[in-house]
Amino acid sequence: MGDTGWWRGSNLYLHTSGSYVLHEGQGWCFGFSLEPLEFNQTDASCVKGEITTSTLEGHSAYYRNLIYLGHFYETRRDEEGVRIRYSEAGRTSEVELPDGP
Repeated sequence: MGDTGWWRGSNLYLHTSGSYVLHEGQGWCFGFSLEPLEFNQTDASCVKGEITTSTLEGHSAYYRNLIYLGHFYETRRDEEGVRIRYSEAGRTSEVELPDGP
């Protein structure tokens, strides 16, 4: 199946500042908050950095200051007619996504 949108292979993170970060799987990230709903680029850093073995459980294996929450993936429209699924971190390991441009 070809890539039909940015949801395919997207990881969701929580930044240590409290903002959410979505790495959309094609080389870029954006940050956002829910209350109030706003986009915030200052916390949306998906530049890979050296991660030490002392990284706390739940933190990203690839990015500093990000906690991996889960992964969005595309389906072939399952029995419920759903094309996009979200799998929480406890059910899906963090997928290493491509570096940004």
